[in-house]
Amino acid sequence: MLGGIKLGELILGLLLVLLSILIYTQTGDLPSMNESQLDAGSFPQFIAILLGLLSLILVIKQSIHLLKQNQNKEQSANIKETLLDVYREHKLVLITLSLIFLYIILIQIIGFIISSIAFMIITALVIGPRKKKDVITISSIAVILTIGLYFFFQNVLQVRFPSGVFF
Repeated sequence: MLGGIKLGELILGLLLVLLSILIYTQTGDLPSMNESQLDAGSFPQFIAILLGLLSLILVIKQSIHLLKQNQNKEQSANIKETLLDVYREHKLVLITLSLIFLYIILIQIIGFIISSIAFMIITALVIGPRKKKDVITISSIAVILTIGLYFFFQNVLQVRFPSGVFF
């Protein structure tokens, strides 16, 4: 089981490196308001670089640990069992990462407002409680937060979000 956990951390580290590359490349096209060095994409790019570096450190650390572990003892479980153990241990993280990748894709297709509301509701339902009262609260917060952020960024900061096919 210990090998499965370390392998899971290695896989998640690699996925986070890929996510940081995707975030970095996608934020380079954000418009700038003036001639300053920092534009709308500077902060997300900084966060993407930081995420990528930390994820790379995790991948290297786990790779070294797995190599040492494999040298010390024979591998007792096959790959299928190991992957099932990784999935069981990190199911919630893998589902959340999948939702983030889907959100990144859908934001370009259906726009910021609809995809953000759907992403917040679905992610909150996956992670949190599923009571009827909580679903109403989550939905209300998602709608208010998304529309508030949209109008703030559009009108105050003059940053345009993808509108998608609906707007």
